[in-house]
Order: sequence, then C-alpha cells, then structure tokens
Amino acid sequence: MKDQGKSLIFTSLGHFANDGNFLLFPTLIAYYKVIPHVSIAFLGVMAIIYNLLSGLLGPSIGKLADRIDRDGALIFLGILLEAISAIFFGLAFVFTAYVNYIILVAAVILGIGQAFYHPIGASILAFTYGKKDSSTAMGINGSFGSLGRALIPSVLVYAIVFFGKFYGLVAVAAYTTIAAVIILGGLSFFKRSKYIKIDTKKHAKNTEESKASESEYKKYGKFLYILTAIVFIRSFFLMGTVTFTPDYFDNIFHSKVIMGDLLTISFLGAVVGQPYFGRVVKDHGGKFTIAVTTIASTVFFGLMLLTDNVYLVTVIYLLYATFAFTSFPVLLGYVAQTIPQKFSTRSNALVWSFGNIVGGAIGIAIVTILLYVHVALYTSLVVMLIFSVISIIMLPLLPSKKKQEELASGI
Repeated sequence: MKDQGKSLIFTSLGHFANDGNFLLFPTLIAYYKVIPHVSIAFLGVMAIIYNLLSGLLGPSIGKLADRIDRDGALIFLGILLEAISAIFFGLAFVFTAYVNYIILVAAVILGIGQAFYHPIGASILAFTYGKKDSSTAMGINGSFGSLGRALIPSVLVYAIVFFGKFYGLVAVAAYTTIAAVIILGGLSFFKRSKYIKIDTKKHAKNTEESKASESEYKKYGKFLYILTAIVFIRSFFLMGTVTFTPDYFDNIFHSKVIMGDLLTISFLGAVVGQPYFGRVVKDHGGKFTIAVTTIASTVFFGLMLLTDNVYLVTVIYLLYATFAFTSFPVLLGYVAQTIPQKFSTRSNALVWSFGNIVGGAIGIAIVTILLYVHVALYTSLVVMLIFSVISIIMLPLLPSKKKQEELASGI
C-alpha cells in the first residue's frame, strides 16, 4: 500500500477515535448533573479545563512533533490518554463520595489527550498529499472524525442502558485503546524527514532550507493571526453551544435515549460535509468555504431554537452540524494551501489548538457563567449566537484567493 493510502487510513482511524470522545463529556453531563453535590456550573468548569488544556498544550506538542519526528507514537499516546480518561469518568459513578475529584482528574487527562491528534494528523496528510490535494484528503479524514462524533453519544447511552454507567464507559475505553495500538503500528512507516528531503530535491533547494527560520515564518504571521482571531471568536459559539446542547435536548424531550439518537443522526451530516467542504476548499479557496459554513451554521442553529418539535429539531440540527463541524478540512486545508510544510504543525497548532480549542473553552466559560447567575440555558444559547455573527463580520479581513495564492508562492 502506498504511503498516501496508509496515512489516510490510519489517521482517519485516529480521527474517529479522537473525535468520538468529543461528545463524551457533554453527553455525560446529563447523567452527572443528577448526582448529589454535582452542579451544572461545576460540570461547565470541567469542560473549560479539558478544552483549555487541549488548546494550550497543542502548540507545544506541535513543536515537539516537528522536532522528534515520531508522529505515530504521539497520536498513540494522545488517544491512549483518552481511553484512561474514560475509565475515570466511569469511576465517578462508582465512588460518588469523591465524584467531583474524580471528574476533575478525568477532565485533566482527557484535555491532555485531546491536544495531540489534530495538528499532527493534519501535518501527516499535508506531507503525504502535498498542498494541492491535502484539503481533499483532510475532508475524507474528517468524515471519520464526524462519524466517531456521531456514533459515540448513542453508543454511550445504549452501553449505559445495557451494561451500566461504569462498564459502559469501560467499553468505550477498551475500543479506544485497541484503536490506539492499531494506529501506532499503522503509522510506523511515516517519517516527515523523508518528505522534507523529497520536497527540497524537487525544488533544487539546499537541504538547509528544511530548517524553519523564524524570520521566514513571520512572513505568514498576519494571515495566521487574522485566521486564528476569526476562528477564536467563532469557537465561542461552536463549543459554548455544543457542550450544553445535549443537556438542552434532554431538558426539552425528557429522554436521554432521544437525546443520544438525535445527536447521532445530526452529526452524521458532518460525515458528508467534511469531504464535501474539503473539496470546496480545493476548488474555491479557504475564505469562501469558511464564509459559507459559518453563515449557514449560524442560521440553522438559530432556526433550531425556534421549535421543540423533535422531528424538526433533528432535521435542522443535522443541517447545522453538516456546516458547523467541517473545521478540520476547511481550516487546516486552508493553512496547508498557504503555509510551507516545514511550518505545518506549529501553524496547525496555532489555528486549531489556540483558535479553535482555547476559543471554545472561553465560549464554554461564558455559558457556564450565564448558568451560574441563573440565566436559562435556552437564553444562554441564544446569547452565543452573537459571537458567531461577530466572526461573520470579521471574514472580509482574510486575504482574497489571489492574495492567498501570492502568499503561498512566497511573493
């Protein structure tokens, strides 16, 4: 099997396992909130902690990956940590006298684990597929992440129904561990130094240019900081809402099974959306695609809040998820088109880990504070729409497709 095929298969499995845990804690909020001495505000703080850890550690892990050239092992470590966190989340139901402490430990481990995959997985695909085709590959890869996101809420709910709360989470941990081991073996072929050498030979450049100089990196700073700022504000809305939407569904439909099924059906939309919008990035550029997905997701989320009909909510939230959860191919495909490969992981980490994840943690904090001062969850979700509108207003700051191409060519 060619390197491209192997990189796509095993990074896709990594994305499936990693993003499968994306809705793990938000789904568990509906279960934890009924345990004595566990408040919704505390659970919000836990969500802030694991998102902040993921976002703040991402750039350092990106630099480490650039330096040690052990991408497969780093992805393995991150996903294994997520499996360990699932065990701790399960233990919270067993040792309820220490529930808050156990959830805190679980959240910290999950946050560390989730810092690994996205910047590294995107870099592997950028190296093996190159600038032209990497966004398409990321779209296919991202669809598996969306599939994991879609399946876990229902898998977790039904595992709890059949096996109980603790053993249901043990089952999640077991499959996550197996996936981590398979990924470690599957990505053992990948060494980024091999691709850097191929690139320098192709362009008849001295191999010393593979060493990323800070002065050269600064040339791309304006683009990266503008993109990160827009993603940062947009993530207030995306993560602030998605963390508490499962609880919102549980409140209006009074059924955890309906909540899990609704989330699974809705997030299947992103399974199709990720490869489609990855292709749109290739054909029409990142700025256009970010604009379409941001505007559409804002509109559909607003429409969802206007009805409590389970069928309408399912359809509208499916459309919302189709546009909203396409960040992996859209954002990192855009970065791959614009930024040289040797800067790929640190650039991915800035946009993804700081912009997407740290921004998301602040969004969760805003909703948590609103709930703490007794603002209704529904009203809090409405408030978060404001931040998505602000990110839409900021979109013209991104370079045009022509200027982006000039930047990519080093002009």
